[in-house]
Amino acid sequence: MFLLIALALSAAPAHTPLASCAWVRAENDGAGAGFVVDAEKRLLVTCRHVVADRKKVDTFLPWHRDGELVTDRREYLRNRAALRERGLLVTGTVLKISDELDLALLELDSLPRGTKAVTFSARVPQPGDALRIIGHRLDLDTVWNVTVGPLRASGKLADGYFWRGKKLALDAHTLVAQFPTEEGDSGGPVFDARGEVVGMDCALRRNCPLAAVVISASDVRRFASVSDVPAKKAEPAPIADALIRATVWVKPTATDVHIAGVLIENDLILTSARGLTTADRVGVALPLRAGDRWVSERGAYRDPLALHLRAAWRSGTVLARDTTRDLALIKLDAGSDEMKPLALADGVPNAGDALHAMSHPGGLEFAWVYANGSVRQRGKVALDVGEKAPLVAALVCQLPAQAGSPGGPLVNAKGELVGVLASREGAQLVGYAATTGEIRTFLDVALRDRPARTLAGLVARVEAIPRQQAVLLARALAKRAEERRAAGRFAEAKRDCDNALSLDPGCAAARLCRALMSEPDLALAELDAAVEKAPFHRDALVLRASLATATKDYRKARGDAERVLDVHPADAGAREWLARALLGLGDEAKAATALGDLVRTDAQRMKTAAGVMLSHADALEQKFPGAPGIAAGWLVKALTATEKGARDPKTKAAVAEVLKAAGAAKDNAERLKVLHAGVRALR
Repeated sequence: MFLLIALALSAAPAHTPLASCAWVRAENDGAGAGFVVDAEKRLLVTCRHVVADRKKVDTFLPWHRDGELVTDRREYLRNRAALRERGLLVTGTVLKISDELDLALLELDSLPRGTKAVTFSARVPQPGDALRIIGHRLDLDTVWNVTVGPLRASGKLADGYFWRGKKLALDAHTLVAQFPTEEGDSGGPVFDARGEVVGMDCALRRNCPLAAVVISASDVRRFASVSDVPAKKAEPAPIADALIRATVWVKPTATDVHIAGVLIENDLILTSARGLTTADRVGVALPLRAGDRWVSERGAYRDPLALHLRAAWRSGTVLARDTTRDLALIKLDAGSDEMKPLALADGVPNAGDALHAMSHPGGLEFAWVYANGSVRQRGKVALDVGEKAPLVAALVCQLPAQAGSPGGPLVNAKGELVGVLASREGAQLVGYAATTGEIRTFLDVALRDRPARTLAGLVARVEAIPRQQAVLLARALAKRAEERRAAGRFAEAKRDCDNALSLDPGCAAARLCRALMSEPDLALAELDAAVEKAPFHRDALVLRASLATATKDYRKARGDAERVLDVHPADAGAREWLARALLGLGDEAKAATALGDLVRTDAQRMKTAAGVMLSHADALEQKFPGAPGIAAGWLVKALTATEKGARDPKTKAAVAEVLKAAGAAKDNAERLKVLHAGVRALR
């Protein structure tokens, strides 16, 4: 009786976000959280995987005793009968579930008097926004636990996650929060700083530190048929927005390395030394925008040509690399007015100072992922590998930012750059970064076209003088050699090339000039030597790809073309030789895609693409004289890819007309004839 009286006096105080929350238990199957979305209809949402395959589940509501919230898990479980009598433990009937969203809608038998539904936020949350969740993780003795952290990224969850052999939340609109959530928190409401719901906690990406997956409020509302809230534009969190505008993704294709980088000037990127070599040519992706939000989904960054066409791709050269400090400097061929470099801080933060970071962590479908933390300590640390690695001044950070993605910016509370995330990582959210003093020393040595500020910088400039003079003179001789070659003065051109190579054996321009004056075998040898010294020389690679194709060394041709396209995705010459090499290797599907990309790159190249199509069709007709369907099939495949890639409306319409006419042919012989005529007309 005493307990019942106590319960009667323990109604929840004035409405708070907690008053809309619940603890959902599908005994022996699952347990988690939930929240009321319609008090009048007694509707509650939770995760589909929390209710499992149950039709009915137990639902606890918050219990206040003597004005205090009861948080002891055991108290709720040992007082079930009394709580049920008072309406604080009710049965929830599962009305519907969604594997696609990992959501379940429950109708509760009753609700305590005064219970109100949550208020959904009209503001779209932005990276850096403060969030909190109310949940009941199973490894704690308490319930109604509050976990706080910032929003890290948002977008569609391309890969979803598995539960009992089922794929849940595939393509759901999600938020990624910096929450240390665990089993039992699923279904918990995620509130913004105003106490309004922005989503529901549902999973954790365990391969990425502190990456809780939250189903967005928009998906929850649609699933539960709750009235839409007119969206209001939210102001971005200043530091997180500044980090996005300064962070790049270095060469996101053709590599498993997720290297971030930070603009320190309009055309200079500071990043980690990992995976880079001085003089490397690299591709760099810039962040995309879609309306009012930054695009975080990795899928949007997998097509360098599409990024180039949207002005979100740059090529650059690695100017310098320092493994001791784990730093590298990249010079972009062109800057971007949309990006905003970060200024280097004057001082070094102290232990306990706040830190903010941006990176592209592995184990997550998103890039440009925000994180915050603090300085654990600063001191002398080895950032390079090996037992004898030198010690450098570094920050030891408490930060969930890396997950195999070094190179991202680390800023202080003022938004000033205080470090670049190093490749070295540790357990329990330990990260490292060379201090601003080490960064300044590195930059002084790397940027030799500027006045020296340190002794190390002065020594580097003096030591570089002989080499710089030899390189400059060799380039001048190679340029004159090419002019003489173009004028037909081959003897003089060869002499200039020889002199250039005596000064600089790595002068690729001189090798290229000699190759253009040589027979194919000797030309290939010259180009091999050029590429050995200058692995990313565009003209040498494209010429070698053409000669390798002529000699049927298709693998070399493909490799050369792909190396160019990794840096210059809109290089039409490399696209053409890639298509020809792929045909030589028998990969018609990829060759068709390459031709489509050729036309997507440059509409004027439709004639070139048509020529490649016809040439291969002729070869197929000769090889299979009695089977016109084989050549016709190739042309259809190539034209379909071209129609998809074409950006010019006239080209797209002309290709579509050819395919339509071919589709109406009565047999393969007639289809091939129609296709031949149509492709010839495109030339």
